[in-house]
Amino acid sequence: METVFGVIGGCIAILVGLAVVINRKSVSKFMADAQRSTFSKAGEKVADQANPGWTAAVGIGFILVGATLVVLLSAGVEM
Repeated sequence: METVFGVIGGCIAILVGLAVVINRKSVSKFMADAQRSTFSKAGEKVADQANPGWTAAVGIGFILVGATLVVLLSAGVEM
């Protein structure tokens, strides 16, 4: 049963990663705006450093983790 949930979780991670990579500019802008509105002056400093490249890196990380999970659990590795 854990294998089924792991494969489903891996597929969801892959889909989330793809969505983040495809929409990285809008996700990065959304996160920067959220930082500005939540933390005011400190949020301005953090939001000024926002970069869609790092957002894409997080998306790629999600894809890698999801793919690894799917491949390992499909191969029969026990967690």
